[in-house]
Amino acid sequence: MICQRCTGKGTFETEKLCETCSGTGKAKSFDPKIVNLNEDQIKLFMKGICGVCNGKGRLKIVEICKNCNGTGKIKKCQICGKETNQELCIECKKKPHVFKLRNSCGIEELRIGRLYLGVVSSVTDIGTFVNLNRRLKGLMRKQSGLVEGEEVVVKVTNIGLNGEIDLSIAEIENYSIIELSKDIEVTKIALLPKILGKTVKIRGLVTHMKETAIAKIITLTDGSSSINCTVFEDIDVNLDDVVEIIGTLRRNGIDVLEIEKLLGEDAYEIRKKIEMEIEKACEPDFNGFLIDSEILEKLKQEMLLVAKELKRAIYKSRPVIIRHHWDADGSCGGIAIELALQSLVKRLHKDSEAMYYLVKRRVSRAPFYELEDLVRDLDESLEDAERFGDKIPLVLLIDNGSGKEDLPAIQQFLLFGADVITIDHHYPNEEVDKYLLHHVNPYRVGGDSNITSGILCVEIARMISDLDLKHLAAVSVIADRSRGIVERYIELSGISREELKDIVLAIEYEGFYLRFRSASTIMHEILGFGRKDRQKKLVELLSGYAKRAIEDQLKAGIESVKVQILSNGIALAAFDVENYSRKFEFPPPGKLTGEIHDRLKEKYSKIVTIGFGPDFAVIRSEGVSIDIPKIVEEIRKEIDACVDGGGHLVVGSIKFVQGKKKEVLAKLAGKIGAL
Repeated sequence: MICQRCTGKGTFETEKLCETCSGTGKAKSFDPKIVNLNEDQIKLFMKGICGVCNGKGRLKIVEICKNCNGTGKIKKCQICGKETNQELCIECKKKPHVFKLRNSCGIEELRIGRLYLGVVSSVTDIGTFVNLNRRLKGLMRKQSGLVEGEEVVVKVTNIGLNGEIDLSIAEIENYSIIELSKDIEVTKIALLPKILGKTVKIRGLVTHMKETAIAKIITLTDGSSSINCTVFEDIDVNLDDVVEIIGTLRRNGIDVLEIEKLLGEDAYEIRKKIEMEIEKACEPDFNGFLIDSEILEKLKQEMLLVAKELKRAIYKSRPVIIRHHWDADGSCGGIAIELALQSLVKRLHKDSEAMYYLVKRRVSRAPFYELEDLVRDLDESLEDAERFGDKIPLVLLIDNGSGKEDLPAIQQFLLFGADVITIDHHYPNEEVDKYLLHHVNPYRVGGDSNITSGILCVEIARMISDLDLKHLAAVSVIADRSRGIVERYIELSGISREELKDIVLAIEYEGFYLRFRSASTIMHEILGFGRKDRQKKLVELLSGYAKRAIEDQLKAGIESVKVQILSNGIALAAFDVENYSRKFEFPPPGKLTGEIHDRLKEKYSKIVTIGFGPDFAVIRSEGVSIDIPKIVEEIRKEIDACVDGGGHLVVGSIKFVQGKKKEVLAKLAGKIGAL
């Protein structure tokens, strides 16, 4: 309890009249009998001012509070409730009482002659052993007639040098029970590594709970850091409770001896302080963008809010699911955020497993958050919440999440308490903004798709961690063929364009065969976060496979491409992906259509290339003012063919039912001819 007389300060400040100047603040001359004066005080005397009171005429005196002996804290008598410096006040000490030692108490808390409540643990030939708590056991050498499990009041008669405790039966009736805990100061979690092996007391907010076969593991934060606490007994503690823990500090956390849920004003003050600490700690570290960009400056505030939200999730042990498109741009964005959050987890959480259950990066094959991905994420999140006490996650969508086709998945996750953030550079649908916590997209501030998702994520990751990630932005620029000021990232990376192109091919080749697996370790190796010598060989190997696969497919497919010059001067190229490419092998239809388009645009300045299959079409354009999401929306309204799709303004795709293929493709060609 805080001492009410000194309000927790431990001292009182009082004033008294200065005897040197008799309260006038002036001194006619310097008295040599006055000692311990500093140079400034002597100068005041030379000016006729009293140097003892600095001309004020009164002196401040600090007195130690006698009520709490200068500690600022005071106990309450456990029987009558009066303020006291000990467990009992003077009057209550005279009443019959017995001490019950809680598990934090060690042999240093025992006093010879005191009475303690214990439980008989075993009866042997040499005497009866009595447990005083989980850590202390004493021996009554005389036969007592007691049985195992019986509660008994004993007196400590002797404590040996080797820690042996001698006990005797105590005859007492109508006694009060006084519970004792180890009297130690609360320690900040961030300071715990310096006192390994000690018994410590901490207070904090429960952010995660996990049950094992033998114990319950709770994660506690006090705003400065987090730590795992292992509890070996049944406890009535839930997520977001404020608790006080006393336990032994180990390398992997705290072995709990005592845990108590705090309520009322104490809990409110602690919770308020922790929330303030977390808010302060979660402020992003912004030192400017890597390049000068008007669009990035306009997005700055929203990006800072995203960085803060991600940091807050880690501080509060809330899982973050990173869902990104599988291509090189999406992968670079997802990996940038993944590495930044993992770095933060390592700094805050002592649990080596926290990095894996708090940061989960996953890929999306489709260029939007489809229901197949949502069902996996949602089902696993609900199962983790039930089995391990995980919180419902914060979902981060990268290189997708801006379109109308993302809505069904987003809406479903929101029903279960998730929050969704989108970092994207595809043309956004205004309807989606209603369901997003934050939405970072260059189109929303007058930009375009040249600011890639990888760029946005690298800049946000830099607000979270000080990792060097600028080459990821360069890879994403090359991958999405961005132009303009963003090419500055290529210069900053110090990597040639040819090397970056090989890295892009290696990512997309490996990503294609990984299917739905994120495979962080492999992707980290390709992007240079492992052994540098191995990265170079790996990139050469994978990009070589990709180049050969592309060339083989091009030879087989480009001869089948039909080019028609439309009345508006646009060259319309049609490529039958279904019949002139190998199924389920690299490159996929979108990549192959893009490669064919790159060859054709060298011949035609205004061209639209369509790679079509039985129920889809991939669209690429050059030198043409086209709005693919708008065209898809128009066709959906004009033809009942379950039309869906979208993408960038000049690059995208469309899906439909197979039976309406000719009708949809004809309508698409008509729209292009009318541009």
